[in-house]
Amino acid sequence: MTSRHGTVWYGDRCVGSLREGDDRLLYFAYDVGWLDEGGFPISVRLPLSNAEREVEAHAFFEGLLPEGRVRQRICRKLGVDFNDDAGLLFAIGEDCAGALSVLPSGVVPGGGSEAPAALTARQLERLVRSAGADADAVTEGRQRFSLAGAQEKQPVIFYGGDFALPDRAHPSSHILKFETVPRVCVAEFFAIDMARRLDVPVVETEFLRYGKSGEGAPYLLIKRFDRMRGASGEFVRLHQEDVLQALGGTTALKYQQDGGPSIQDVAVLLREHTARPVEALARLRDWQMINYLVGNWDGHAKNLALLYLPGQAVPAFAPFYDIVAIEFLNLVRPGTWSRDMGFAVGGHYEPERVTRADWERFAQDLGMPPKRLLARLEELATRLPEMARSARAAFAEVHGDEPVYDQLEGSVRRRCGWTLKSVFGGKAY
Repeated sequence: MTSRHGTVWYGDRCVGSLREGDDRLLYFAYDVGWLDEGGFPISVRLPLSNAEREVEAHAFFEGLLPEGRVRQRICRKLGVDFNDDAGLLFAIGEDCAGALSVLPSGVVPGGGSEAPAALTARQLERLVRSAGADADAVTEGRQRFSLAGAQEKQPVIFYGGDFALPDRAHPSSHILKFETVPRVCVAEFFAIDMARRLDVPVVETEFLRYGKSGEGAPYLLIKRFDRMRGASGEFVRLHQEDVLQALGGTTALKYQQDGGPSIQDVAVLLREHTARPVEALARLRDWQMINYLVGNWDGHAKNLALLYLPGQAVPAFAPFYDIVAIEFLNLVRPGTWSRDMGFAVGGHYEPERVTRADWERFAQDLGMPPKRLLARLEELATRLPEMARSARAAFAEVHGDEPVYDQLEGSVRRRCGWTLKSVFGGKAY
């Protein structure tokens, strides 16, 4: 087969070269200029000590690509084989999550427009009503963005209540997520809001409907954590990698049960490679507990990320994202989602099989005193029902209330009550 080549860019600086091998894997080598001019390692798995030596880096670059039906739609439109990672990456890698661009060999980053193209009300309506499926028609094929994940998303620039479409010169500031599954926007918004009310760092998320309040199709407006404001007020891209990339796993291994990393693997990564490991481990603990208590069974290794901030030698643990109350979605449409957790607690994936001994083993996996971890679990299980009530009340003031939200609030109350009873011997409520 003919080998395909490309280059990796950080703004207008060449980071390195990328080559597809005969084995269909991707191989990367840092550019000498990047090394000489103080460039940073683009992944925990790709240290600068590699110098100009070419290394296999397929998992990192494959991890930049979309999944599932989103990938299928994009491949069909571009005429790329679904399993052709290199072909898809070179086609849509101009603007990936974080700050890197992946371009075919011979192509260099070019300038964009003087001002980004506005996203009109009609275009926004089409995006929302089609749940993102009409994105190609709305953007007229001008964008080459690759956002990892299986859900339809659209990167946008959001300022002063207006939307615009990002281009090479104007990075996106937010992501729109659509109602691809009934009630999924509510399930994600409530879960994120409950975590926020517990002072757990999460992405800024706003629930919106197209049209008048309480009417029209819902969607989420999510502020990107891999963006910051520059000195002149412009949006600047920040580099990031998800935990699965940092651990060297491909997207097919994002779930522990499928052979992916364990929570202990993640803990070792955070302990050895983050700026504030003690804080990062405490946040990882809280993340898994909140997933368990709100019923987010899809908390996997691609839903955790490392963020490379300017001037910092090592990455920080990024705010949490993609927390969804899947237990609620299963109540609305029974049997839609698996109830196995993305990460095991004490060796168990089924939430009802997790015991006090499993949480103690979980503490050991994190390298924490079990007594302190159990105290935190009891605190969260005690506080979360009130957070669910508060989140619902605040939501109802803006968007109205519905009887179906009884199931969401009730599922959280039951999970917390069951935890207090089964783990601590307390009274369920």
